[in-house]
Parts: sequence; C-alpha cells; structure tokens
Amino acid sequence: MKNMLKDVWKRDPKGFLTILLLNIAVSLTGGISIVMLIPMLGLLDISESSVAALNVLAVPLQSLPRWAQVSAMIGLYFCLVVFKALVGRLLSLRQTRFLEDYSFTLRDTLYQAVARADWEKLASTRQSDTINLFTAQCSQVSYGVSDIIGLISSLFSAVVQLCIAVWLSLPVTVFVIICGGAFILLFRKMFRISKEYGDELIRINRAMYAELINQLQSVKEVRTYNVQKEHAALFGGISDSFRQAKLKYTKLRAFPQVIYSCAAAFMIGIIFLVCVLAFEMDTARLMVLVYVFMRLWPVFSGFYGRVQSILACVPAHEKLQEALNHLSQEEPEQENVPLLTFEKDITFSQVAFNYQNSEEAVLSNVSFTLPKGSITALVGRSGAGKTTIADLLLGFLQPTEGQILIDGVALTKQNLPGWRHGLGYVPQEPLILNASVRENLQRFHPNATEADMISALQKAQAWGFVSGLKDGLDTALGDQGVRLSGGERQRIVLARVLLGKPRLIIMDEATSAMDYESETAVRKAIRELSDEVTILIIAHRLATVRTAGYAMVLEKGTITEKGTLQELINTPEGYLNKLLYIE
Repeated sequence: MKNMLKDVWKRDPKGFLTILLLNIAVSLTGGISIVMLIPMLGLLDISESSVAALNVLAVPLQSLPRWAQVSAMIGLYFCLVVFKALVGRLLSLRQTRFLEDYSFTLRDTLYQAVARADWEKLASTRQSDTINLFTAQCSQVSYGVSDIIGLISSLFSAVVQLCIAVWLSLPVTVFVIICGGAFILLFRKMFRISKEYGDELIRINRAMYAELINQLQSVKEVRTYNVQKEHAALFGGISDSFRQAKLKYTKLRAFPQVIYSCAAAFMIGIIFLVCVLAFEMDTARLMVLVYVFMRLWPVFSGFYGRVQSILACVPAHEKLQEALNHLSQEEPEQENVPLLTFEKDITFSQVAFNYQNSEEAVLSNVSFTLPKGSITALVGRSGAGKTTIADLLLGFLQPTEGQILIDGVALTKQNLPGWRHGLGYVPQEPLILNASVRENLQRFHPNATEADMISALQKAQAWGFVSGLKDGLDTALGDQGVRLSGGERQRIVLARVLLGKPRLIIMDEATSAMDYESETAVRKAIRELSDEVTILIIAHRLATVRTAGYAMVLEKGTITEKGTLQELINTPEGYLNKLLYIE
C-alpha cells in the first residue's frame, strides 16, 4: 500500500495535495456544522446547561433579540451546509479528474514500455497477460488509488469528529477509540487474506483472458471437430472460479460489517446510559455527542473495508511494476534521428547470436553481403536460424558477437531508428486489420494519399482485385482479412510495405502458403522492384526463391553455401540441388 501511495504522489503531487486540502475543507465544514447544533438546540431551551455552549459559540449574538439569534444561527448553518456542498462538488470533480488522469498515465506508461521493450523480453510475455495488464489490472490499481484517497479522507473526517467528541466528553471519546481500535485489531488477519484474494484474482483473470483468446482464435477448428461443449465447459470452469472468488471476498468483507453494525448499536446504548447516569450530561450536548458517535462509528468500519479493498488491489500494482521493470525501455526514441544511408551494401561480419539465458548458439560466425539492388535468397531447413537473421536485420535482436554493417557503418541501438525508415517486412502470416483496405494501408503510413495507395497496390499486383471489390479501397476486409485469399492478403501487405518506399525488403516465408496464381503475381512484383530496392527472400522451398539472383544456405546457424542461384542448384549434393529433385 505504501508503494501505491508513493506512486500516486510521484505522478501528480500537486493534484493529490489539492484533493487532500479539499477533503480537509469538507471535513472541517462538516465538523463546524455539527458543532452548530449545540447552540441551536440550546436556543430551544432543551436544557439549561446548553447556555454555556451558546455563550462560547455565539457571543456576538447575545446582544440580539431572540428571533435575530435564531435567524442568524439558521442562516449560518445554512451557509455552512451550502459551502460544504459546493466544496464537495468541486472535490468530486477534481478527484474524478485526478483518478482518470492517473489511469491514463498508467496505461500510457505501460504502452510506452511495451512499444519500446526489448524484443526478446516482449516475445517472452504472453499476449493475453499484456492485454490483462492494460484492462483488468490497470482498473484494479485505479480502484485501489480511489480507496486510498477515500481512506485518507475518512481519516481527516474522523480526526475532526474526534476533536468535537473530545470537546464534548473526553472519557467517552477515549472509550469509543479503544473499542474501535480493538475491532480493527480483531480482524487484522483478514487483511492478509484480502491480499491473497488480489493474487488469486490476477491468476484467474490471466487464465480467463488466455483461454478466451485461444478459443476465439480456434473457433473454426472447434466447430470442425465438434468439441463446442468441451471448450464451453473449459471456459465455464475458469469463469466459475472467478465467480467463486468474488463471492468469497464479498463474504470476507460482509462478516466484519455485521459485527461492526451490532457493536455500533450496543456502543450507542452504552454511551447514552453512561452520559445520562454517570455524567448527567445536558440534553443538547448528549444529542450532539450521540450524533457524532453515530457518524464516527461507521468511519471505523469504513476504515477496515477500505484497507481490505486496497490490499486486494496491491498485487495488481505489484504486477504492473514488475511488467514495467521487465519491459524496460531498450530502444531509442524514433524522432530526430538521421537516416542511415544505404548506397552500397549490407554486411554481416562474423555474426553470432544467443538468446538470453541460453548457452546454445542460434547463429555462429555468419558472414555475407547483400549488394544494393540485389535479390538474395536465404534458404535452409526449419529451425536453421533464418528468421533470427531477419530479426537481426530489422534490429529486433542485437548480435552477441560480430557486427552488421550498413555501408561500413555498424548498426547499433542508437542509429536503429534511422535504419528502420528504409525497411519493409513481409511475414509468413500477413497482418490484416479488421478494417478497410484504405485503413490497412494508411494506418501504417498516415500521410499516404489515395494516388500513393493505388500506385503501391499496382506495384504489388493487388490493384486488379482491390478495384473489383464492392467499395474499392473502402471495402471492409473482416477479421484477419477473412474476405480475402491468402495470396490477396499477402499482396495487401506488400503494398503496405511499398508505401514506405523501402530500401530493403525482407520476405520471411511470404509465399509459402500461396496458390500458384498468387505466387506468380508476387514473383512478378518482386522482379519489377529489383531495380528500386534490395530484397532478401527467406524460404525453405526452391519454388519460392526462383526470382533470386543470389542464394545462401543456412544449416544449424552457419552459412554452408553461397553464390548465384544457378551455381548452387548445379552444385552436386548441395542443398538446392537436392531440393530440385525433391520438388
């Protein structure tokens, strides 16, 4: 809880202090309003000793007629109530804005951490867990902060009311404080249970998000195998765990509330008897004292409930901080970085790579050159390290040993943003947003004009089918581009790449799942682009790389063959020579 409070203060100390001051103002105004009841009751002549209180609080009014005293008291009381209402409204608005700003800052900080995270760290984090951080856990932390503010506000209110109670009767007030503290100590073990509930809720939420994403991604297979009931039962079990946890927590909070309510009624009765029989307190003072304690006792129970809520939210704050520390910002800012020139070649110089916490080398002593304007094929079996080379070229990974040189300049984290301005990447699984063709292109190139988009689609051999769609560029493509074939989706992605006018395009198994017509169209697009850009085609099939002029074979993280495509095909016992007979 202390760390949450520090975090809130660090993010907006001025706003937090303003809310505290407004809470103090509301508490003081409410306290003065309560005290005003004593002279007002005294004016009704409920008891003679009430005059003493009247003399203390209303000395300026003693010279006035009775009707004027009554009117002044009522007017002052009314002004206090109105003032408290206005300050309360201002507090509500400021507090809501503060909490919303805090939530926005929290999500924005998390987004920046994810957007600039080290690729290995990001890849090691489950996507469903990351989504859970942005939704459920950010909301939990926001609720916790709201409860912290409420707790502090209730403490201010309690202090003011305790001061009034002490002024009215010190012995009775001490008695009530001791009883209230005893109840808090009695149930303090439940604080630990509340924190355990917070941990359990995070675990269940993560399981629910992960299962939900898995099931949404496998709807087609689930229906194909007719296992809807089994999957529904699996999700229902997780959902029921969430329900049971909520019910358990509600019971945990409800039991002390019942005890507090019963104890409050008992305490009020005891206070009344003690004040009347032992202290012979006047009626006005007694009525106000009972009223104060009736307001004060719920503060004790409220304190307990808020602490429980805060402790239940603490694990969410801890998980967020862990995620922010894990996804530490590794990449430099993208703005104001000079472009890294590429006029001659790209060179891998004795590059080796190991993943974190792994002693086994994925790449070892890899050296090759990609001349500007060339089309080069990188072939090899699955798991040979081809995608790792692509990730190194894209700057997602950094070499463990060796260097990647762009026109002789080493590629580093510092000049990486300037290098990415000239990159294009076409993955095996095309990314198609659930949006129109236009948005699928413009989302990644906001300044692209319609003429630019049409030109890019034409170069990617995609304008033929896009222009035939019902709404052309504004046709919605459905979730994951379900309305397009695999080859059409890949050509949309290629058009997106071309909009950025790249100097290097990496095609990672981009045509492996295409039909003959689509693959032919992509090959034609690649041939027409060869004079404008450098292209690296990553594949493990000979049919995919026929447009390449040069080829390299990667085996177990090492380049074993390289040369022109024809030379490698004609090499006896070579990798491509064997593929020629297999295919």
